[in-house]
Amino acid sequence: MNDNTKIEVAREIMNYMIGHYGKNGYDRNNKELMQVLADEKAMKHNDMAAIERIIKTYGPIARSKKEGN
Repeated sequence: MNDNTKIEVAREIMNYMIGHYGKNGYDRNNKELMQVLADEKAMKHNDMAAIERIIKTYGPIARSKKEGN
């Protein structure tokens, strides 16, 4: 997968994860959301290590939640 495709995949995953964790409220006490937002910030700076981590870490979570598992 080339870098542009990885960025697009990571962006879609992050959109889902922010929406999912955002349901619990957008405040500093929501630790899961704060971690997702920190990873999104790294992604926006084109940190390819962060993008790889997003795909490998959050990708399976997003897939399983979308499938209802």
